[in-house]
Amino acid sequence: MRDEAFDSDPGGEWNPVALYGGAASLRVPANWQPISRDDGGLAFQSPGSHPVDLLVSVTTYRNPYGVRTEEAIQYLDRENVLPPGILPSEDEGDEEEEGHEDRRWIAYAVAQPPDRQVFVWKVADFQPPDHVHVVTLQLHVPALSAAQPDLAALIDRLGEEAARVRFHPTSLPGPVQRVTMRNVAHRDQVRFRLPWDWHSRTEDELTIFSREEPGYGSLRVAVHSFVHEGEDAELLAQAVLRQTAEQFAQGPDGRQGKGDMEWLGEGDALARFVTDGEEEGEPLRFFLWLRGSAVDGHTTVALFSFAFPQASLGGERETTLLAMLEREIRKAVVGPAEDTEMEDDALLAQIDGFSLSDLLSPAGDDMEGNPFEDGDDPFDGLDEDEDEDEDDEEEPEDDGGPFGNA
Repeated sequence: MRDEAFDSDPGGEWNPVALYGGAASLRVPANWQPISRDDGGLAFQSPGSHPVDLLVSVTTYRNPYGVRTEEAIQYLDRENVLPPGILPSEDEGDEEEEGHEDRRWIAYAVAQPPDRQVFVWKVADFQPPDHVHVVTLQLHVPALSAAQPDLAALIDRLGEEAARVRFHPTSLPGPVQRVTMRNVAHRDQVRFRLPWDWHSRTEDELTIFSREEPGYGSLRVAVHSFVHEGEDAELLAQAVLRQTAEQFAQGPDGRQGKGDMEWLGEGDALARFVTDGEEEGEPLRFFLWLRGSAVDGHTTVALFSFAFPQASLGGERETTLLAMLEREIRKAVVGPAEDTEMEDDALLAQIDGFSLSDLLSPAGDDMEGNPFEDGDDPFDGLDEDEDEDEDDEEEPEDDGGPFGNA
């Protein structure tokens, strides 16, 4: 008997399996064994002494604002981990499947420390007016299996089968995740989430986000980046971030108000400052955040400014908006766009000749006075864990991880 990492013939027999009560179907190698998962998802393992694992899931999203194929990346990359500019491939699907709109799909690979690669395929099936099914396949390849000669062919075949996933009319499978937040970005240096019905526009170096309704305020975002060189680049990056955040918390440009800062770990910092002012004659309260990162000799600071009408202060709307912004800014991804293999043109699945196997690794205005002299903290009472996506009848949106829900 040969001691192989896995024993699967990509050209051998592949059998269809039903996913989540028949909502979709997919073909997998006939000699792969199903394995149990605590979360109820499907998983298959190849034969051999060092097998590879295939994890499969189906997620249904419901968006009360409606679903459009032009926004497919919002469902295919809910975790917001892919580099900016990635466009899903288009697939018009099977003409015999009545009631199914155009499909979109993506494929990418990531490294999972310490010695594992994960190849991911996601296929989205749009069901207007407000539902999207997403099938996710993850092939987990340990280092002992990565050098096997048949692995590249297996990855190519799985990509072909992912493109052939069939969706079937059925009742909605499993839990439904309600989508009310979208992934947004400023340039390539800060990524975070905002409510789906917020719109953006660009003014010079700023991106401005707002809702088309009076009294909701607007969020302005800017980014500054500093590159440090030499042996002390890492120390300089941390020192500049600390100094910048501390000065911000004491009052940007000498403004009067109330501020604080905290370290979030892994070289990240969060500073806040609140002050009063006016814009075009309207009294406003400005909530300011600095979300900073120091990594690889780069100091990157994202500046957020949210202007809220003073006439609306103290109500439920203010509390809800601030809680949402605090939560999402805290979780924002800040830093220079990483120069990794994921940004290579090969990641764009629509390019001719693309194959995931190619990614196999070798074995404000002037302010007057201090509106917070009485010690009131405008951030007190904000629940950082509150998620407005929650719904009594539906599961809240899953923040997921780098590989989604498979």
